[in-house]
Amino acid sequence: MYQKKTNSQNICIILLDCIAITLSFLISSYIRNPELVSFFGRSAVLGVVGSFLLSYLLLFLFVNLNRQVMRRNFIQELTSVIKINACIMIMTTYILFFVRIVLDFSRAVFIIFFIIDTILMLLLHQLFKWYLSKVFSKRKGSTQLMVVTTRNKAEMVMHGIADETHWDYNVTSIALMDRNEIGSSINQIPVVADRDSLVEYCRQSSIDEIYFYVDHIEEETYTDLIETLFSMGITIHMNIDLFRIDIGAQRTLTKVGNFYAVTFAYKILPMHKLMMKRLMDILGALVGIVFTAVLTIFLAPVIKLESKGPVFFAQKRVGKNGRIFKMYKFRTMYQDAEERKKQLMDQNEMNGLMFKMENDPRITKIGKFLRKTSIDEFPQFFNILKGDMSLVGTRPPTLDEFEKYKNYHKKRLSFTPGLTGLWQVSGRNDITDFEEVVKLDVQYIDEWSLGLDVLILLKTVSAVFHGSGAK
Repeated sequence: MYQKKTNSQNICIILLDCIAITLSFLISSYIRNPELVSFFGRSAVLGVVGSFLLSYLLLFLFVNLNRQVMRRNFIQELTSVIKINACIMIMTTYILFFVRIVLDFSRAVFIIFFIIDTILMLLLHQLFKWYLSKVFSKRKGSTQLMVVTTRNKAEMVMHGIADETHWDYNVTSIALMDRNEIGSSINQIPVVADRDSLVEYCRQSSIDEIYFYVDHIEEETYTDLIETLFSMGITIHMNIDLFRIDIGAQRTLTKVGNFYAVTFAYKILPMHKLMMKRLMDILGALVGIVFTAVLTIFLAPVIKLESKGPVFFAQKRVGKNGRIFKMYKFRTMYQDAEERKKQLMDQNEMNGLMFKMENDPRITKIGKFLRKTSIDEFPQFFNILKGDMSLVGTRPPTLDEFEKYKNYHKKRLSFTPGLTGLWQVSGRNDITDFEEVVKLDVQYIDEWSLGLDVLILLKTVSAVFHGSGAK
């Protein structure tokens, strides 16, 4: 799954510009008439401010004059800011003419606004770029990017990527296709694989996306390699000369550093949909944490009285694209549960990598109730708030499960794991084959939409109230 980025820099610029527009109009109105806001009516002031903001957002949507903002010098920045203000002045004038608010303001207010907003917007842009260059010069983005290239191209590629991708990407590793230099480094980035070990390294490591810059290997060699990596759910970027591969993926033209690339992904998602999903997660997590706090007051003494050990259980799980995180639950088992699991493996009711046992002797009496009602899952709202998990997603595997994964299993990790998911609302107590879990998780990834998340949440609530929780 690939997020088609509306650059994070542009989002910050939009927020700063909206602040500048609002402040500039209030200041210009006050300069012209200090009593304007008090006696002329707040609705008129808010109407004009709203018209300016609407004009700006429409302009950004259709034109985006802030493109390449980090590369502009002072003169280019000033020219761009003047263009932005001229455009929003014209657009706002048309809007206010039809709603007749413009008649309540003198032209001097708009002239003063144009001057103040140009200065303030320019100042904020320059401060923002200075802040990024000084404070975030060594900060890396959250997307883990591997560069695959040849030795003679490596330094050129790394130089072209290094200065441009720090905001969105963290270039974590390099794989050289034409030789084995594992253990060395290029531009302080470690070389971790060659052509023979690339697939195995990616299967076991946290890699979100891979950028290929290769032009001296046979087509069938990189075709098979990319198909295998793609089957893991890893997004593939290829330099523009190598776009002919046909692997049944969605494609889009993107830019990685200074290089244009064709991106192959199972599903290309616009940023606003993922932002909406994250907003749902945050709101849901905040509500869930309140319930978790109340439940803890009543459950803590019961859990502690029945068996020794902590109230909460933390277990290392594998998250998006192989990231390791601690998943929290109310403790439902005795303290020696992990040791006893080895003795019970021959009674495993699941075919495959997962472990499930209906009458698991490791589960406490209160634990059986918590699992039946799914109350044991409530502490995971803290994981959701942290961003390790989502309200809806795929099931996060344990470390021992992940170590046994085949290549195609890793595709289910290309999405943030969830508190609930498609397999949980598809009769999880009746599923006894791990491959069926994988199939449902992959189906969720391929068919993902906000509507599907809402539907799964509703089905989850229904399942909890009907007592069909985990056994």
